[in-house]
Amino acid sequence: MNLPQIKSKGSLTEKTYNTLKRAILDLDLEPGELLTEEELSEQLGVSRTPLRAALSKLEYENLITVIPGRGTYVSELSIDYMEDIFDVREVVDMLSVKLAAERRTDEDIKEMHFLIEQQEQLLQDEEVDVKQFMKLDIEFHCVISRSTNNEILKRLTLELVESYNRYILVAPFLDRANTIVSEHKRIIEAIKEGDGEKAAKIVQNHISDIRESLKERIEKIL
Repeated sequence: MNLPQIKSKGSLTEKTYNTLKRAILDLDLEPGELLTEEELSEQLGVSRTPLRAALSKLEYENLITVIPGRGTYVSELSIDYMEDIFDVREVVDMLSVKLAAERRTDEDIKEMHFLIEQQEQLLQDEEVDVKQFMKLDIEFHCVISRSTNNEILKRLTLELVESYNRYILVAPFLDRANTIVSEHKRIIEAIKEGDGEKAAKIVQNHISDIRESLKERIEKIL
């Protein structure tokens, strides 16, 4: 375990929570890893009070598991939980692109294209930075949700794309990365054209393909 020290400015609870969440999502803290308050407090440079508050939020988000009498652990990966994520994500993403087709601005479209260009540049590298690719992927879907001007969709989208980040990193499928980027471009064009139904259909197929590909890979690991 190697975590950065928390700087004292601002909310220590929020900073502690964000630091630990990022470490879990990026697999710096691995599934099943034991977390002790003493070690976390020392590594992060925070007291037990903000640490416990942060851990409580992470438990609520199913990122850590507290087992009475045994300790606190980074939550294990689960096929069933991954399926739950994709069940909800399909519905949320389809609604998001439908509303985006009605409400997006030219600036939103430019930002989507920029993120896709960044992904394409990463794929040209001999060693692709999977974490950075996924951060761009998350931001792409968040830009779409922000363009809907719907606060609930924005929050749900972020929670869902972050929730499956660990699954992607533990079983990356770079062989499909170019296909994913191509599908993202088709989503942008449908949104730009104002065709929400077309965008939703592309998203539905996009999510379904990722789901099946990821499930196949995860089942070989777990």
